[in-house]
Amino acid sequence: MIHQIGENKKVIDIISIMPEYFESFLKTGLIGRALKSGLMEINIINPRDFSNDKHKRVDDKIYGGGAGQLLMAEPILKAYEHALENYASKNKKHITVIMSASGKLLNSDTAENLSGYSHIIIICGRYEGIDARVTDITEGIEISIGNYILSGGEIAAVVLIETVARYFKGFLGNPDSLREESLSGDLGKILEYPQYTKPKVLYGKKVPDILLGGNHKLINEWRSEKAIEKTAENLTQTIKK
Repeated sequence: MIHQIGENKKVIDIISIMPEYFESFLKTGLIGRALKSGLMEINIINPRDFSNDKHKRVDDKIYGGGAGQLLMAEPILKAYEHALENYASKNKKHITVIMSASGKLLNSDTAENLSGYSHIIIICGRYEGIDARVTDITEGIEISIGNYILSGGEIAAVVLIETVARYFKGFLGNPDSLREESLSGDLGKILEYPQYTKPKVLYGKKVPDILLGGNHKLINEWRSEKAIEKTAENLTQTIKK
């Protein structure tokens, strides 16, 4: 039976052999609140449930040689078909995202574009990755969250969902928050300026006087200046060994 998606509800299906990664994530913070309110629905689908192997194995050796094991295409594709059959939205497009270290680097523009879909299917890799035919058959887009290697795509999927969900209508209590965040909104590719709250003095460090004066023109100029300074600093900063 197809689970019909409401007109405005966003549905995300996560295909992962380690569903326990998402237990806390689905219960806490803004994601937990959005799930409770019905704004979002997140389903975890385990490819092991679709394996023909008596031990529910989903990986095998790599053709052509190479270290490690590769996730097989068939269990993942069956999980993908299950997502389409059971969580499909009538007359609405879905998009498939494959978390991969060799994928397109995630940024705010990509996240905002993905937020326009009502149904997002996320496939998480493990071991040495996924049989390349999964990408071809699902016509999925491969996305990376950074130029480094993780043990699997689950944490990357959490990052993707957190990033995309912020663009869902009604997800943020104050949607204007998006306009003044690093790398998005009014700041574009500039990092966010420093921000402060009470107390005014902490361990000898004072809140800049300009932020206490109430002159919003000067405050905005200061913020723009500091945002540019921070962006330039981070571009050249390295971590010493």
